[in-house]
Amino acid sequence: MPTVNEIDFIKVSAMKITPVTRRKTIGLAVAYLASPLTSFAAPSWPSKPVTIVSPYPAGGITDILCRIVADELSKVLGQSVVVDNRTGASGSIAHTYVAKAPADGYTLIMGGSAPTAATPALNKSVTYSPKDFEPIGYVAELPIVLAAHPSVAGRTASEFIVYVKANSGKLNCGHHGNGSSNQFACLSLARMTGTQITDIPYRGAPQVNTDLLSNRIQIYFGTLPTQLPLAKEGKLKIFGITSPTRASSAPDIPTLDEQGLTGLNFTSWNALYAPAGTPRAVIQLLSKELQKILSNSETRQRIEGTGCVTRPGTSEDLGKLTAMEFETYKRLAAESGIKME
Repeated sequence: MPTVNEIDFIKVSAMKITPVTRRKTIGLAVAYLASPLTSFAAPSWPSKPVTIVSPYPAGGITDILCRIVADELSKVLGQSVVVDNRTGASGSIAHTYVAKAPADGYTLIMGGSAPTAATPALNKSVTYSPKDFEPIGYVAELPIVLAAHPSVAGRTASEFIVYVKANSGKLNCGHHGNGSSNQFACLSLARMTGTQITDIPYRGAPQVNTDLLSNRIQIYFGTLPTQLPLAKEGKLKIFGITSPTRASSAPDIPTLDEQGLTGLNFTSWNALYAPAGTPRAVIQLLSKELQKILSNSETRQRIEGTGCVTRPGTSEDLGKLTAMEFETYKRLAAESGIKME
């Protein structure tokens, strides 16, 4: 049996259509379609817990950022947001998992320059690409440093190079897996110095640093937030920042470029993504809330307290950045002749 609203709609539809009644008819139709009678067809999101997948182990900077974002998102979404660590293979295990997850907004990933853009560009065995993800928003930038065990002689980048050349075949460089950006940095260092450096894969920064501190490896291109505290304790050395400019959180550390060691420019950033095909309304909601979270002074202090720099931005901005980084690493691999399969 028709409802009251349906009867009104039928009556109006049967009226003689004039410019005035046409406007009334359209208005009633819109009101009907937007009424509670039809709203049940589009249930609100989220209606259950949301998961953010971390490609790296607990304790690393990516995991820390995941937990900060998850904590804040849970407050505004009214649902639990949990972190799921799926580590290994340069972040490709986590990315492959999320790329195949239902595109409903309930499975997200804290990706970034290395696992989302560099790894698929450098490693042909990886089955995903940036096109398999919907960008939500930029989270933070992580300066990369050239770190080494204290046994590595020297204090400057030039002295480091002298030591590397004098110890060809004797040094190990840790990284996050085959096809990772910091493996590419290890191989680039060996190529530019004309030396042999053994590159050794790990699941993430905590594991690399364990072996770096015990001198099982001697070199690591790691993030400033994870390496700086260890350097301050005298447990390792930092020879320079790989970014073109100095880090605001550690302005006393010179860049490699300004020390004359060019060709090792690498940056790192973390950002939130969803599987490709996730409803646009969900992406826009998450992007809007993420930008609010990163604009909050308390949240920003939590993130920047780790040594990162917050970078609020739209999903469109992140999409452009991801595509640009992907193409940049493809070009660098082609120009260097370095193969990572």
